[in-house]
Amino acid sequence: MSAFADVTAARRWFVPDLVVWGLPGLGEIDYLTVETVDTTAAVHFNTVNVGAGQQQVRFDELIDDRGNSLPAVLDNPRVLVRPRSADPVFIVGRETPEAFHIARDPNTEDNVVVDLLIVELGS
Repeated sequence: MSAFADVTAARRWFVPDLVVWGLPGLGEIDYLTVETVDTTAAVHFNTVNVGAGQQQVRFDELIDDRGNSLPAVLDNPRVLVRPRSADPVFIVGRETPEAFHIARDPNTEDNVVVDLLIVELGS
């Protein structure tokens, strides 16, 4: 393998037995409030995540099937979920270089165990 091919190759990790306890939320909602105290009015803007129950998983918290810790930051990561049962589990939103959110079906009563294939696609 040439040095160029070695440097540009995508890195991959197989992470077995991740316990998923998170639940999907309803999403983010923006809101605006107006408060008047005496004669002074103030406007406040904020965003709240309604029903936030997703499980955030940082890459540096994971250990692959060979016992190695994953790097803290990945370049353009993608996480693929391999189910170990019939219970649905899915990635919520987009992966960031440091972490991702995962959730199980809210109709599932117990935690769900899955395997992950994490691929670093690069730029």
